[in-house]
Amino acid sequence: MEKEIKLLATDLDGTLFHPKRRIKLIAKKNINYIDKFIKDGNQVVLVTGRSPRFARKVIEKLGHEVDVIGMNGAYTISEGEVMNEHFLDFSIEKMLFDLNALFPILGTMLISRKYPLLIATPPVGKFFQLFYRFYYWSLGAYAEDYYFSNEEFVNELKSNEVYKLMIFFGISRRGVKMASRANQYLRAHYKDQFEASWSDGFIEITPAGISKANGIERYTKAHGIKSENVYVVGDSGNDISMFQAYFDRSFCMRHAHKKVRKYAKTIIRRFHHLERHI
Repeated sequence: MEKEIKLLATDLDGTLFHPKRRIKLIAKKNINYIDKFIKDGNQVVLVTGRSPRFARKVIEKLGHEVDVIGMNGAYTISEGEVMNEHFLDFSIEKMLFDLNALFPILGTMLISRKYPLLIATPPVGKFFQLFYRFYYWSLGAYAEDYYFSNEEFVNELKSNEVYKLMIFFGISRRGVKMASRANQYLRAHYKDQFEASWSDGFIEITPAGISKANGIERYTKAHGIKSENVYVVGDSGNDISMFQAYFDRSFCMRHAHKKVRKYAKTIIRRFHHLERHI
């Protein structure tokens, strides 16, 4: 009897990238597990909020031409080509003004067809630019190419080619709590205009109907993969949709927030520990 192909849909930050390797990007044991999984006749798809440019960097590191469901489902890379693109389509400026009046925003970022990461800062921008520069320097291999420009940020919002918007509230416990509350507010008041998900001190905004779960569903239908052969692994709020959609074969990293862990069936400490379950 012919073996059925298994599909592993994995998040990157905090999952495949855990533990962190700021120079090498991916821990050797995680690369070895992916290599063995694929050589056993299975498939891997990267399901991430990262840009197409960064996703290609990960593919090269893995040494396998894996596909990508990017921006939480706003684009797909298949056989090296970007396709199935979806862009934000609502009044972003109005939403940001509304949100900032209730939950003070420290910074806003977008990822578009043109920019891997474009950052806008508040009036005290020089301080935050220094903060961001230090923060992204500290990320090492995990840093996206980034640009600062409030003027270009506004222009890019009008381009209708924005995959994802990220709203930053801070890295402190207070900032994380504020991001969680702001996310709840957006989901209640803008639920039909876009998808909002919470990840630490950030909120991620993607086009309406776009989520990791929906992206995986479209991908499996296009490639003839049965849902019962799909395994998902992640660690943050934007992974909850795929935990819910594929609960019986869902895995969450142990270091994830308890509000995220509760949605997955199995908790694992290391990515390569998936070998014990799949």
